[in-house]
Amino acid sequence: MIQRSDECSREVNRGAIAAVASWSVLLVLAMPVGALAGPPPPSAPDAKKPAPSVRVAPTRPVAKSFICPLCGAQAHAIGHDGKSSPRRYSDLEVPTRAYTNLVVACPKCGYAAWSQDFETPVSGAAQQYTQRYLARTAKRAAQSPLVAYQHHMNLLHVRRASLNEQIGAALFYSYVLKRGRPYGGMDPKLERKVQKARTRVLALLTLALQRDPPSDKRAGLEWQYLKGELTRLTGDTAGALPVLQKVCWARKEAGYTVGRLACQMTERAKRGESWEDYRDGVTDVRQIPVAEKQAEAIAAQTAKDDVARSKAAETAKKQAAAAANKQKETRGAQAPPAPRAPASRDPYAPAPPPVVK
Repeated sequence: MIQRSDECSREVNRGAIAAVASWSVLLVLAMPVGALAGPPPPSAPDAKKPAPSVRVAPTRPVAKSFICPLCGAQAHAIGHDGKSSPRRYSDLEVPTRAYTNLVVACPKCGYAAWSQDFETPVSGAAQQYTQRYLARTAKRAAQSPLVAYQHHMNLLHVRRASLNEQIGAALFYSYVLKRGRPYGGMDPKLERKVQKARTRVLALLTLALQRDPPSDKRAGLEWQYLKGELTRLTGDTAGALPVLQKVCWARKEAGYTVGRLACQMTERAKRGESWEDYRDGVTDVRQIPVAEKQAEAIAAQTAKDDVARSKAAETAKKQAAAAANKQKETRGAQAPPAPRAPASRDPYAPAPPPVVK
């Protein structure tokens, strides 16, 4: 399992990724503060404890507000952290982690950055790019974490941020995308977006390994594992096998979590499997074409049903109009009734003769 100090955990959890060079520390962004700290120490015997009969209402976390360095508007992070969890998905995502509160987007101008770096001065290139391209989707970015991450990744590229920082943003963006997966089915459009995001992480990771590989052996094994696993999840099991197998052989140096996952994913790659566990089911990239065909068939059948329903409604409307016209014609063809004789005001006058129809 990836280890970290409390001081580094606090800095990384606030989003200060650019100041950290090790991939081990970058990956623990996916872990809440205190996830690896163990149980809290026992309280002192002399410590004052509340009376058993007193109930303290739990306090709801309040979203921290930020001031945009470009326009001065107030911005808020989306969501809060979840509880710590020992479980990890194969791409090192923590199931209970929010990942949405790491990036803040301005609702007025669209500027987005890590929460810790949001109020720092902005370069001229980033300011021009924000005003020209991001202002039109500012409200969406402040409400949707996916749009906020897109703004953030574009700005990281514009200001030429470190590859570590760009990899972290692209990886967390893929995690947030996965949260939109439906229960008990597959959304092919969403899965295409997930694969595109993972391909972007792979490209950045490969470039980082070529230009500036980590000097620490454990961090290098973590980089290699993530590269191999994302390669397998994008459907290239043959290309992922040697990378994952290398990490599995050095599982003691890679740590418990990464080493165990590397050996498990190596066996899947040997069998040519590209599926992944997610929630209570599995998702396979090779099933995307099948799901797309099913979605197309359902859409075509739905369109046919809509056309048939529209035609039936139009036919019923015409039949009702024809029946109404026929009823009017039938009433017009009947002879009008004979006019009644005016009633006499004399109460002793004889009754008029009956009207014969």
